Amino acid sequence: MAAPPPEKPEAIRLRTLVVASFWTLIAFIGLPVWHYTTSVFRASLPLESMLNAPAIPSIPLPIWVLAHRHFSCAELDDLVNRTQAAFDQKNSFFRTLNPTVRLVHEGDSSRCGDDIETLVGIEPALILQLELTRDIYALQMIQGTDTALVQIPSTVPSSVAQNLADSIYAFFLPEQIAHALQLKAQSINDKRIDDFLNTQPAATVSDIQHQLARAAKASPAYHLTFSLFTATGAPSSWDVQKAIDRHIRPLVTTLADTVDIRIATQVQLYSSYAPSIEPIKVDEGFRIRQNDLTAFVNAAEWPLSPSIGFGPTLNLIIYVPHPDQMPLGVEAGETDGWLVPQWGGIFIINPPLSPDEVTGRPSLPVNLAAEDMEPAFETFVFQLLSLLGVLDFEGHHSLPLRLRAHKRFMGLVLSAKASSSLASLARVAQRLEQIPIPKHVAQLVDNSMANLTAFTAASRESRWTEAVEHAADAYIDSEQAFFDKSMVGQVYFPDEHKVAVYLPLLGPVGVPLLVALIREIKRFRG
Repeated sequence: MAAPPPEKPEAIRLRTLVVASFWTLIAFIGLPVWHYTTSVFRASLPLESMLNAPAIPSIPLPIWVLAHRHFSCAELDDLVNRTQAAFDQKNSFFRTLNPTVRLVHEGDSSRCGDDIETLVGIEPALILQLELTRDIYALQMIQGTDTALVQIPSTVPSSVAQNLADSIYAFFLPEQIAHALQLKAQSINDKRIDDFLNTQPAATVSDIQHQLARAAKASPAYHLTFSLFTATGAPSSWDVQKAIDRHIRPLVTTLADTVDIRIATQVQLYSSYAPSIEPIKVDEGFRIRQNDLTAFVNAAEWPLSPSIGFGPTLNLIIYVPHPDQMPLGVEAGETDGWLVPQWGGIFIINPPLSPDEVTGRPSLPVNLAAEDMEPAFETFVFQLLSLLGVLDFEGHHSLPLRLRAHKRFMGLVLSAKASSSLASLARVAQRLEQIPIPKHVAQLVDNSMANLTAFTAASRESRWTEAVEHAADAYIDSEQAFFDKSMVGQVYFPDEHKVAVYLPLLGPVGVPLLVALIREIKRFRG
């Protein structure tokens, strides 16, 4: 068989130019474009600072002692100093709350201590009002205020300072236990927390733990939905705004510095409770068993949205039963309402019946009056406080003090959650090098870190309205940074998937080009 004729020089030169052109395009256009379109941009993050955020904060508690005309400045200063010294010796191994006793007066330059008017923005945890007595020392809260009346003998014996320190310590101990339980729940491993909790009364720890378990997830914002569900077509309207303005709005306004609560209402007719519920008949009417309360909500038919935008939704429901089942109540219950932990509250109302104009049968009113909802909304106030996590401590029942304690608690929780999210994001960024870190995520991290720093500064000065605002901003930014969709999507596209995508495309094209390049190199060398 005759050998093929030798290639012409022009053909060889043309083939060489074609191969060189292809590889030139690959080297100077293809690879740069591929690198640019597939490279992962990772903005710089302050990883060290994100990982080393303080887990257990130190929160000062300003205790103001109002000056009394009977005592000299020297006596009062001595009382304050000895009280502070006595308190500092207590429980030094774990303490997020650090009371600082301070002598103040109300606008009288002849009095001792600092003028209250100059302490604008500082929120005292407790105000102590001194009162002379011939009896022994006693401390008693003034109902509905943030002030305690301290009765001391005119001679101010040395034991008064120790007694006062003991009273202050006992007063804030439940709040300290709540802080420890919350930090432990957030997986902050510190032996001091366990040691502290093990030394506290088991009944107190259990009660506070139970209250924390009932509260909804801590958040800077909540959606509060009031719902009227009726088993029939009546009542079809209700004076809900009047009831809200009377009972709920003042509380929401008071809490505005701590949480943002947005209120919505709805009415749903012909909405019976869950089919599995079978009320028992008694002489007074019908009763729902205690075991059935958790299954009362008809989730399949009742339009209850689990979340509306940012923040949890709390549901407060009024249920009006069918006239044939009235009066309907709760078995062995003090009221006809109950709390669903972390979700909401329910109250059964049995409105007065009136004869129907046509049939003469007892029928429900068309409109549910605000007066008929009084018991329900009085219960809703307590349920809302429980759902928001406003703790009710023993001997600490004054609402102003409870709300101030809640503000401090929310600041602690939100700042701790923000620190935890930032630390988790830092660990993810270190372990998963293939995920991108966009510039806006880095900006969110910087904003969150700055707000945490501002929270620490404001809390140390007891400016809690400002502190909680910074903690909320830090929490929101940290959550948005950690759950950014551009990073989450890349986690599920590892290198193995990229190889599976490239091989079918590059195999048929790359092999001929590579073989042609090798042949040209051999020809050039030979």
